[in-house]
Formats: sequence, C-alpha cells, structure tokens
Amino acid sequence: MDKIRIGTRTSTLAMWQAAHVQQKLEQSGYTTEIIGITSTGDKSLGGDLATSVGQFIHAVDAQLQGGNIDIAVHSTKDVPVTTSEEFATLAYIERGCTNDLLIFPPSDEHSTLGELFNSSSESSIDQALQVIPHSGMVGTVSGRRQSFMLSKRPDIIPIAVRGQVETRLKRLQEGRVNAIILAEIGLKRLHDIGALAPWMLAMSAIRISDDDWPTAPGQGAISVHCRSGDYQRFSQLRAVLNHIQTETDVINERKILGEIGGGCLYPAGIKVDGSKVSVQISPKNWRDIFCQGLPFDKTKFIGALTDYEPKLPNQEITTHDESNKGPKLISTLNSDRLARILQNQDINVINKPVIELSPLPEMWPESFLEDSTPRSKWPYLVLTSPFAAKCAIEVAKTNSDLNRIQWLAIGEGTARACFMRGVTVSICAKARDSEELIEYIDRMIGRSTELMIPRSNVASGELAENLRELGFTINTWVGYENRSKVVGDVNVEGDDVLLLSSPSSARSWVENSLPIPKNILCMGKSSLQEIESLGYFAGSTVEILQGPTSDFVTKWWKKNRGD
Repeated sequence: MDKIRIGTRTSTLAMWQAAHVQQKLEQSGYTTEIIGITSTGDKSLGGDLATSVGQFIHAVDAQLQGGNIDIAVHSTKDVPVTTSEEFATLAYIERGCTNDLLIFPPSDEHSTLGELFNSSSESSIDQALQVIPHSGMVGTVSGRRQSFMLSKRPDIIPIAVRGQVETRLKRLQEGRVNAIILAEIGLKRLHDIGALAPWMLAMSAIRISDDDWPTAPGQGAISVHCRSGDYQRFSQLRAVLNHIQTETDVINERKILGEIGGGCLYPAGIKVDGSKVSVQISPKNWRDIFCQGLPFDKTKFIGALTDYEPKLPNQEITTHDESNKGPKLISTLNSDRLARILQNQDINVINKPVIELSPLPEMWPESFLEDSTPRSKWPYLVLTSPFAAKCAIEVAKTNSDLNRIQWLAIGEGTARACFMRGVTVSICAKARDSEELIEYIDRMIGRSTELMIPRSNVASGELAENLRELGFTINTWVGYENRSKVVGDVNVEGDDVLLLSSPSSARSWVENSLPIPKNILCMGKSSLQEIESLGYFAGSTVEILQGPTSDFVTKWWKKNRGD
C-alpha cells in the first residue's frame, strides 16, 4: 500500500493524536505522513462556540474529500452525530479516561495536577465547586459543562477560554478566571510527551466523578475517518487501529445523543461503559430559565444500558406578577434575571426601562482581521454596558469578525447580558465604573492589544482618551443610539427605592418628570455624578452599588427595609 497521508488539526494535542495513529500503523509496517490543517475553530477566540457544531473537523474532512489526505484523525467528541455520507468512521482508537477536571490556582488543601495523574480520587460536582468563590469566574464554553455547573452554582460567571490547552492554562495563571474545566485525557496525553510545564503541573486539580458529571459523548476516544469509497480498501488499517469495546461504547453514546437531538437542543453528558450507562440532560431552554433567575432541573439516569429510555427535561418558565403592595424597588436596569433573584429574596421589583437602544450596524468596523495576523495580535472588543452587549450581539449576526475576537465585559451585568443571548465573554473585568475598568485593563492587558470600544451617541470619549494616555491603541466609534423613552405615570411611594442604571437613565427620569423616592441606588460613579449635577434628585439620598448588583441590593434591602 502507498504511503498513508494522515490529516489532523495543528494543535499540540491534535498532533499527539495523529502521531499516536501513525505509531500504530508504522509498527504494523505501513509508511505514513502527517499533514497539519488549520480548522475554523482554530481561527476563532470568541465565545459563540455552540453555533458552529463540527467546526473543528470540517477543514480536515474537506482535505479528505479533496483527496489531499487518506485518513483524518479527530477527537470523537468534536464529531457531530450526523456527518456527510462521503465519509466513514474507519476506526475508534482505544479510549482513555473520560473525566473532566476542575483546575485552579495552587492550594495546600488540594492535590496538584501532577499528583492527581497518579491518583484515582474523584469528587462530586458539589465538592468541586466549593473551591470557586461567590460570583467566581470559570473558563468553559461547553454548553454541557455550563448548564451542569450553573444548575448547581448560578452565581458563577462562565468565561470563554479558547485556544490550545497550554493557552487556557496560561489564562488561569494570569488571573482571568478562578478555574477552568478541561478533559483529563487531553492533559494526560500532553503530560506523556512532556508538553506541560512545571508551573502547569503545580496547579491544583479536582477530578469530577463521571456519575455526577457524565462525559461528553465520545470524550477520550479518537476517531479515524476515511472516504466512504475507501472503507473496504482500508480494512487492514481498521484491523490495526480499531478497539472494539471503545467502538461499541461510543456508538451507543452517539446513538443516545442522536435520539435527543444531537446535543444541539439538549446539553447532555452520556457515558457508556459496557453494560452501564450514566446520562444527564439539561432542558433545551436551560439558558432562558437561568437568565430568568430560576433554577432548572436535569434528567438523570445511572444503570443498565438495556433499561435506559430517553426522557427529556421539560420546564416552562413561570411568570412573576409585579405588585404595588409594600415598599418596592423600581429598576431602570430592566433585567428579568435580577428582578427574579430579588423577588426570591422577598423584594418587590418593578422593571421600568426609560432608555431605548437603537444599534447602528453601519458604523461598526467590518473585515478587520487578516488571515496573516497572528491571534495574539487580534483586537479585543470592550463592552461598557448591557446595552453595548445587546448591540454587539445584534451586529455580530452579520459581522463575522466580531464573533472571532475576544469580548471584554466591564462587569457581571454586561457579561450576563452577553450570556443570555448565547455569547460567553472572554474577559469580565468586574468593574463598577470606567475608572475601575481602566485600572483592570492597565493591569491585565498588554499594550500591543488594540481595543475596540463602541459607545453610545451620548457617551463621551473620555474612556478611550484615558486608555490612549496609557499607551493603548484605541478604535472607538458611535455604535448605537441611546434615546430617552416616553414613560407614563409611575407610582412611587415614600419607602420605595429607585435603581438608576446609567447617567442616561437618570436624565430620562428627569425628562419624563417622574416622581422620586427618598432613596436612590445607582451603578457607577458616572451615574452618581450625573444624578448630583441634575438637581432634580437633590431631596434624595443616593448610594453607589458596591459589588454584584443582586448581592448589594439584597443586603441593603434587609438592612433598610427589612422587618
């Protein structure tokens, strides 16, 4: 047989997989060559991973289709349930471990990653998540991992940490996140070839139990594809490469996945081990439920494979009626999630938006990424409010380069605004105002990174100017219009509290001549400055929120409006 051309992605881990296949074939007398191919997934750092199922395999399979390679090597978990009839799965390489690891900065109370490799210890997800601080940030863009994690800890902020394993660990070391979740098998394979530096192995790690946190279907296995027409011709290769038990288990996992919609509708963990299966499925609308501030249930099954019957979770979003009885919080933030969380704390919340947002997509930069530009030189999109987040997501629907770069959110509210619309931000500064945002960028972002900052038609360019003075390259533009909304009468009683989310909200409240209560809470120093300059609120006591909105308001309410 002629030399076998093996196609693969070019990441360190993908090259290990291809070399593993190469070794097996060459030990059986075949001559081989590895051909590296860059995939669409490798060309993106953005957090909108779910909309491009199979993005890590298409470029490689395209070379297979064109006859430029003979076989393609993939991580099985990256292969969609439905693939082109032009391709066939020639073999599944013997599977490795299937657990996910939670990795976090070194802690004397927990094993290091290096120590965990030599241990069989496992922990429940509840035990694992105890290491994450309140409102902590965890790096993962997987819908399965996000839904499982947020069902347990809704306070956690998911962060998109993309790139090779080494890059993700570097983001953890830099302090962008409190922890990351990675598949153990990939780390072990890199460790086997000495690709994990000592500082990486010194990170603390917890192995999450498969029963408590079932694996992604196919995790730990390697798929080898060929053209369908070559399947019989390559039967001898299959005899060398294929592992029957792995093939049987993975096929059963993918069969279950197919029955519930291929993982696109219902995030699912499915682990088959011979006759045993462990399944956990989140509702298809889990993100909507979560963003409403509601808990969501998952369906779980652990038992005999022959006894398993797919049961999909079905949870409707219940409404919560507003009430004018008793003191109420009147919020211009217009966040259903915040309202629901506070209502669960017996705080009566009335959403009263006073600002209308109108995107200006024609003003946004397009086609600003060159294929020759390394990803380390790509710009960051800086979002300074939930309004900016909403606008960016609308524009990104027709502006593909925006989806590829990293998004930096000023704070938790802006990060949540992106998440509820399907995008996980890459950085959350947890800043309460532009001053804290500047401090974060100054400390965490290199001067070689260009910052793209859309702003509203009423915003000043002060943020951009201050960053330029620090040596950053800034591209800023008016990306959306921020207009006052005509609002009807608002019933405001003396014990009510007004939450003003921005300077624009304060101005709009005045323009509508709306009544004001004795107490006002506001978000950020710029809002406070605007409120004080207007004079309209002179008879009220104004306080700036300190920390996450829901936490601060809850504590304030219990102190000042509690029984």
